[in-house]
Amino acid sequence: MITRLQWRHVGFVPLLLAGSATAFAVPLAPHKAIYDLSLSSQTEDLVSVEGRIAMDLTMETCGRYDLDYRFVARFGQEGEQTLTDQRTRASEAADGASFEFETYTYVDGAEQNRIQGTAQTRDERTQVQMALPVERGFELPPAYFPLGHTAALIRKAMQGERIVQMNLFDGDDQGDKELTTTAILSPLGASQAAGFEGLRGWRVDESYFNADSDADGLPIFHTRYTLYENGVTDEIYMDFGEYALEGSLSELTLGAMPAGCR
Repeated sequence: MITRLQWRHVGFVPLLLAGSATAFAVPLAPHKAIYDLSLSSQTEDLVSVEGRIAMDLTMETCGRYDLDYRFVARFGQEGEQTLTDQRTRASEAADGASFEFETYTYVDGAEQNRIQGTAQTRDERTQVQMALPVERGFELPPAYFPLGHTAALIRKAMQGERIVQMNLFDGDDQGDKELTTTAILSPLGASQAAGFEGLRGWRVDESYFNADSDADGLPIFHTRYTLYENGVTDEIYMDFGEYALEGSLSELTLGAMPAGCR
């Protein structure tokens, strides 16, 4: 049975410095977006999936982004339906120095997991303090947080880089397994798509690895998506290993930065 969805991509967020993991060189556009998802292909255990991601990225005060992210999916198995609902609220400093996060996961309406914590990057280390599910702290090599990761991908793509490797801490309660990503960036040129006219875009093929990755080099998570220079993503494919989902942007509302912010 499907019991948990890991939040792996917000490139929007999914999902983000000049020389270090501590500053956004590319501002991300505040926006609201909805993505409709379905099962990429039937598996031995799953015959259907209907899913939706709804996210709201805002900047109420200069220098700090707030993200409200919800991922709901109904999994169809032979004679059984399972509804999962993952809700994440996060706040991330635009200088990449701090990250606050909480995630609730529900299965068929019952709370199954809760994650809450904070992280800071300073003195060439990322320090994480988890409050839930278990209170504990740990240190990592300097890591990007989710929105900083997206901004860094855009910056590196603009500079002509085509293969990008980064350390990432995304709020996972097993983050001490040192998550890393490898992204292949393929330029698409100026977009002709409605709502993105003239924006540069890239097709991103990204794999995630940690201490649990297979010895043969297989990632724990793999995703493909179109990333625009304003931080909005589209045409998403997410491979969780036992199943894969695909989908696209169905609604988009662009917001604005507070006066005087960039």
